Amino acid sequence: MMDSKATSPNPEYAWAEYLHCMEGASDIDLPASKPSVASPIWGILLCLALTVLSMWLAQLKVWPFMIHSHPTFEPVMVAIILGMIAGNLLPLTKQFQPGIKFSVKKLLPLGIIFLGARLDFKQILNLGAMSCGEVILALILMFVLTKWLKLSGKLGTLLGIGTAICGGTAIVAAAPVIEAEESDVVFGVATVTLLGLVAMFLLPVLGHAMVMSDKAFGIWGGLAIHQLPQVVAAGFDYSVAAGEQATVVKLARICLLAPIVFIVGFIYARNKSKSHGAVNQKKINYFSMFPKFVLGFLALAFLRTQGWLPDLTVHFPQQVTTAGTADKVYSTPAIAQACSGFCIVMSMAGVGLETKLKAMKQTGLKPFMAAAISALIIAVVILAVIKALAIS
Repeated sequence: MMDSKATSPNPEYAWAEYLHCMEGASDIDLPASKPSVASPIWGILLCLALTVLSMWLAQLKVWPFMIHSHPTFEPVMVAIILGMIAGNLLPLTKQFQPGIKFSVKKLLPLGIIFLGARLDFKQILNLGAMSCGEVILALILMFVLTKWLKLSGKLGTLLGIGTAICGGTAIVAAAPVIEAEESDVVFGVATVTLLGLVAMFLLPVLGHAMVMSDKAFGIWGGLAIHQLPQVVAAGFDYSVAAGEQATVVKLARICLLAPIVFIVGFIYARNKSKSHGAVNQKKINYFSMFPKFVLGFLALAFLRTQGWLPDLTVHFPQQVTTAGTADKVYSTPAIAQACSGFCIVMSMAGVGLETKLKAMKQTGLKPFMAAAISALIIAVVILAVIKALAIS
């Protein structure tokens, strides 16, 4: 596609960098992305400490963690909140960054891979098909709103792709192929991140108020929230089943990143060639935009559906057992579920630590309005479809 313009680093904005690796964007120069040689151990220990604290707090039977004998927060949401508090109030030095980024880049994909061991492969394919309609709706809405609010065409394109697919990652991936300005990229990423943050906290509350089933909320959250970590947090805060549904739907949206970016780049190149003649094209590695961890997720789901995930029998010496038996059977899906839960909570702690609230101020009023209206319409339409289909 096109040769992108040089983009100077923006030291105030680090949100897009971990999404770049986590959701499968291509190798693009991102704001605040500089190689680090520091050891990741301190950041990993910080995320681990927040994870343990989150799991402990979520089990407390006191307000605000327990209201009317019902738990109000799951560990994933507690981890994000604690991470945001620590990341925005404490003077964390750069030595923590490599470990924090490791927790998000590596542990969330790993947690999602393990999640596949609990899910049915056919169900995954059915849920994934629903994502295509949402993506088309989001792109059409953003095109109309861009014209109505007289936004830059490139900014409107970035906002449309961001709200339709996977937030900041999609924006960063699409920016080079349409030669977007740095200001458009910053506006776009800040806008969809801020809206996703609001939706992450708001949708579980609305879901409980409407007494939505786990399946219904999972589909709603997976289609209405932009970023993968925000979808995971909102879904698992509602329930484990809702989190699984939301993650599957969201992964289907992410898999559409490469083809959508290709189509947008092709249209942009064709339009530019008509107005300016021949253009120099830049080779884009679209395969690199596909999130590779999805393959592991699908593989485990397929093995589980076929009944090929074995139980593990561990033989203990007779003298160390107290139950009168030397053998203990462990379910592979159960082990995978435990590993998945821990990895996801720890990655959410990293997401909270990486969420810089001052960076959200870099959005503009009109871009925010356009993205907010689009997100609201999408959320309402999806909810209406769920109600009409009586999904429960």
